[in-house]
Amino acid sequence: MEATVHELEGVLRARHEQRPEGSYTATLFADRDLVERKIMEEAFETCLELGKPTVDTERLVSESADLVFHLMVGLTACGVSLEDVFAELGRRRA
Repeated sequence: MEATVHELEGVLRARHEQRPEGSYTATLFADRDLVERKIMEEAFETCLELGKPTVDTERLVSESADLVFHLMVGLTACGVSLEDVFAELGRRRA
């Protein structure tokens, strides 16, 4: 799992720097409002699934993956890594 997160962060940093034409991620980096809306949308869809009497775990995984991806885009745009977030969680645990 850790390798996947680090790999994705590397791809996101590259997309942020290079902004390749036709890249969905580059489109997100060009529009901070769009990133915010996507994070809210995916969080809402994740919550909707969590609130169902019978949770569709495949749908929950899919929506959660979308949420994490878009959150990572937003973090990358602000120069924050997931490692920074996990370090904060560690400080809170201590």
